[in-house]
Amino acid sequence: MYLLRWLLFRRFRMAAELCHQAAKLLNHQKDLLTSEAFNEMKEAIGDLRNEMRSSGNRARLEEGITRLEQAGSRRLVPYRNPGIRENVEVMLFAVAIAMSIRTFFFQPMGIPTGSMQPTLYGITESNLKSEEHVPKGVNAWVKYLLAGVSYCHVLSEGNWQLIRIEPPTKKFLFFNRQKLIFRDLDSNNEVVREITPLMNSGKSLLAYGRASQRGLSEHVLNSHNNYIYKPGEEVVKMRRESGDHLLVSRFYYNFIKPNRGDIIVFETRGIKGIADQDLFYIKRLVGMPEDTLAIGNDRHLIVKNRAWPAGRRIDSSDHPFEFVYSFDVFKEPNLAKDSEYSGHANQKVFNQYMQEEKIRIAKENGIKPDAIYINNSGTISPLYMDEGQEFYIPPNQYAAFGDNTVSSKDSREWGSLPAKNIFGKASFIYWPFFGQNGRIRPNRFGWAFQ
Repeated sequence: MYLLRWLLFRRFRMAAELCHQAAKLLNHQKDLLTSEAFNEMKEAIGDLRNEMRSSGNRARLEEGITRLEQAGSRRLVPYRNPGIRENVEVMLFAVAIAMSIRTFFFQPMGIPTGSMQPTLYGITESNLKSEEHVPKGVNAWVKYLLAGVSYCHVLSEGNWQLIRIEPPTKKFLFFNRQKLIFRDLDSNNEVVREITPLMNSGKSLLAYGRASQRGLSEHVLNSHNNYIYKPGEEVVKMRRESGDHLLVSRFYYNFIKPNRGDIIVFETRGIKGIADQDLFYIKRLVGMPEDTLAIGNDRHLIVKNRAWPAGRRIDSSDHPFEFVYSFDVFKEPNLAKDSEYSGHANQKVFNQYMQEEKIRIAKENGIKPDAIYINNSGTISPLYMDEGQEFYIPPNQYAAFGDNTVSSKDSREWGSLPAKNIFGKASFIYWPFFGQNGRIRPNRFGWAFQ
């Protein structure tokens, strides 16, 4: 009957709230009140609660409410600025709830790198053509808030020559900024333009100092040293797409063991071969304890274990590897590609990819491929040099690869990871809300990713 009356009668709900607030204040002030005042308040609260649980006579309910209100007015110590106090209490309670959820259930995580593309995107950027429009004002803010897309646009206001690009620096603790230093040839003065670094992660794809031919890249601004920008000419016109922000389930693996194909988040602490020991990596789990793995030259994983002693080739018929191995094996030339589903590459396959990249960049810049130097173009897979090399995973350890096989530092380089390092499972992409045009998988909001 208590619940039914609470649902049907507004005055009954008000009485219940009055008891709750009076009991809370009594508990807060019990060290300030005399025993007489404390007992009177306690008795008034008890009488009203007993009346609410008994017959429900409206007259006696009103008497109980009046008695408790009068006792509270006489006995309780009034607070200064009670409204502010209550708002602060509500805020602290909300923060406590949020921290509890973050600690025990779901932890938010932003992805800065592209090692899991195109399943999960990191921060990417692209040059815009001169005729493409750059949003400004409210439109720019709306596009960023909903789709995570922002722009960097710098116009020359005179006859400018780029002198140097300074390293990114922190501003107001949360924001990264980077300065472009020009010389105005008409006045011989230095001109400084400050931008958000293209990666906005404390790093930048803009080169510092002067670019040499060996460091040539399609992203390097000052690769054309001594170039003079005319008034109104575009110096920088780029679009930056923010990385996916997702919730990581911290409780999932308390009840279920990790499965092959899960997208996991793990700590790097204690893993030999990883320089940064205080980071979290997100990769796809491909190897289970006591598996023996090999990577075929066809970019498919081969697994040997007790169930498959002769070895089993993982392909697009195995869930959840449908996308990872969705490339056409009969297509010519059948080469791995950056940020596209290309299976998994051993070192032999990666070397073929890098040679093709050098040829592509050389053609775009009109130079010889031998003059091109690309960072991270060395040995990406020392434990899987070709399809004949196998790797055994010790008990209670796992192996994890990135879906972007030509741009991922993973178990091909540093081996296996302890089970205790697994932090959680990728669960839900909560931002950006809308799609980002130009990406292979523009709409990723929600649960629908593998």
